[in-house]
Amino acid sequence: MVKGASKKATKMAVKYAAAKANIALWQVWAWVIGIIAVILLIVVIFGTIVTAIKIEEDKQKELAGGDSGGCSVNVGNIDTEKAKEKWKSADGTPLEGKAEDMIKIAKKEDIDPAIFMAIVANETGYGKAEAVKTHNNVAGMMGSGDLFHFDSIDKGLDAAAKNLNELYFSKGLTTPEKIGKKYAPVGAANDPTDLNSNWVPNVKKFTSDISKSDGKSADKGKETVSCDSDVPAGKSIKKLEKVIKKNGGKLPKTKHKTFEPNTYNYKECTWYVYNRRKELGLPVTLLFGNGGDWPERAKQQGYKTGKEPKVGAMVSWPYKSEDFGSTVYGHIAFVEEVKKNGEIRVSEHNIKPFAYGERTFKPKKDLTFIY
Repeated sequence: MVKGASKKATKMAVKYAAAKANIALWQVWAWVIGIIAVILLIVVIFGTIVTAIKIEEDKQKELAGGDSGGCSVNVGNIDTEKAKEKWKSADGTPLEGKAEDMIKIAKKEDIDPAIFMAIVANETGYGKAEAVKTHNNVAGMMGSGDLFHFDSIDKGLDAAAKNLNELYFSKGLTTPEKIGKKYAPVGAANDPTDLNSNWVPNVKKFTSDISKSDGKSADKGKETVSCDSDVPAGKSIKKLEKVIKKNGGKLPKTKHKTFEPNTYNYKECTWYVYNRRKELGLPVTLLFGNGGDWPERAKQQGYKTGKEPKVGAMVSWPYKSEDFGSTVYGHIAFVEEVKKNGEIRVSEHNIKPFAYGERTFKPKKDLTFIY
């Protein structure tokens, strides 16, 4: 009854509006439908933006997450002889004698060989698992509920290493603790016997057993432990050292790539620095605020800050700076080069309104660098 009355009232209101404005009834309905469509469109756009931001925030939390500081396992330096000796536990299985092959595969995929071997050992019981024998599957990889089948054990190892690179190492999850939170989360619904609680200790023990304690191995893998590194999740600006060396102490010019979502104001300083860091694979978030807010916000999210200029760092001017005086937003730029005379070259946006530019200058003491 109420629903019918509501419809009747709506029709009467539309007829009244049409008569009052002296226009056709269909035109009033067109206006009503148009207004409703616009409202729905706004809701959809807003929802899409909120979802995109949430996805980006989750990614950044994942990057910044995990244990911070300290070194519990020297996983960056694998001892091949120790690894081969320990891998004798796989004798009599399809993984027999695969230690050196696994080290090569891990290096090819740019992941830590010790962690790779530890995960395979843990997942397969040193090659004794049924999935290894029937599917050549060394990491429990599944699709639509079924185990993936590989034509050979080498192809199974290749796929497992590639999977670790794409889903973990490339996203900054490069230690047993950080990988374990995603790979084998404690309390997972599919782990009723709590086997996942042993995953991290087992992987750490294995990597420790086959790593050089003095760090002098000639057979170095990928450095993965973050020992109070400049930035969280293994994404230190140290990763740029090879690139910098090839370019004579500088970074290659920006290709002005843009990344979505980017909710910073279009073509302003924050928008540009976000894109430049992303372009080089360095961490940055959508939660830093205005240029003058970046140092404090960055520290709150686990980034290191300081007064020493470094290539790849972000450099922030406070709201009241020696260079610009009092400003509404402060300023942020990206350090492209640090010269021997103490000058730095930065790239930035919005010194000239909405335009890209570069400057070389000696940094004032009130600037803060975010690594």
